[in-house]
Amino acid sequence: MIPMNMPQLQGAPPPEAHGDLIRMKWSVLGLMGFGIGRFLFGMEILNTLSIFLAVVQASFVLKDDPHMIRVYSCLSKSLFQSCAERGMEGLGCLFPFLLFNSINVVMDILLRSVYIFAGLYGMMLLGTIGCGAASSYYAWKVYKVCQDGVSNSMEMESGSNYVQADDNHNNAPNSYAAGGPGSPGFEVFSGSGNRLGG
Repeated sequence: MIPMNMPQLQGAPPPEAHGDLIRMKWSVLGLMGFGIGRFLFGMEILNTLSIFLAVVQASFVLKDDPHMIRVYSCLSKSLFQSCAERGMEGLGCLFPFLLFNSINVVMDILLRSVYIFAGLYGMMLLGTIGCGAASSYYAWKVYKVCQDGVSNSMEMESGSNYVQADDNHNNAPNSYAAGGPGSPGFEVFSGSGNRLGG
């Protein structure tokens, strides 16, 4: 596992992200419509299932939107009730949606782009690729705005507690006096240690 020091996005999106959230909503609704058409004209079960899961994630992100609230309430009271009960909604679902939807778009381009000129199915495929790419782009823009807001607030909170080396006269505890790392008598790996397994 790779530890990632990323602040978790929570709460309401900032006002700067409102326009991109609306654009993301319309591209997700387009993705939903073209996904239904792709299922009807191509009878692709697994590919349309991945589109359905992307739309589910987007509906959990956009749960407060007036156009998506019906979709969210239907899903949160039926198939995905456990996700709603655990609080997996709102901005916390934004990055998983962005990642999952972007993978869908890339896989469609790599594996299905030869069918773009295949009549109605090709139009539906092109529509899902376009709407999926647009929704990923707007989700990324919203994520960046929210991430910048979280980073700035974390810097402001932690900046007041930061003590620089020159400012540490006698107010903060001295690690040299405690014999900790960095003190003159400290030697790495000098302890007796414990053996594991006997």
